[in-house]
Amino acid sequence: MVSVRLPVLVLFILTLVGAGYLGFASIHLPYDKTIHFFTFTILTMEFYLIFNTKHKTSTILRLITFLVCTCGASISSEIIQNVVNPSRVFDVYDILFNMAGSLWGLIVCCVVQDWKMQRNKKLKFKYKTKTTVSVSPSSSITKKLEKV
Repeated sequence: MVSVRLPVLVLFILTLVGAGYLGFASIHLPYDKTIHFFTFTILTMEFYLIFNTKHKTSTILRLITFLVCTCGASISSEIIQNVVNPSRVFDVYDILFNMAGSLWGLIVCCVVQDWKMQRNKKLKFKYKTKTTVSVSPSSSITKKLEKV
């Protein structure tokens, strides 16, 4: 089952508005490629974390995130940016840095999620093996048996 984490969704929308302003405004910032890389890293990580999933659906979420963020948004943002603001110059390197940042964000999310699942499995197994039940002669179960 998939549920939506509302605070992450709100944060994603705010980040998207900020990224949209940076992308469509007629401003030129130093370190343009670094901004592209980290903006798409953050947006992809937020998109991935919007959905609270179980292990079986995480593969589907990874594929959807890859298609939507890494392939779709990374390429379409540069094309739309050129259409909306013709003074902006189309740059293939921007697309490459968008895709690289998005892919890096997805990899980080996948590694962290897999690590957390492995850790939870180990903790679950650890507590399962250490649980023992002991009944002493003074316990209430013994007293009830004696009365019968």
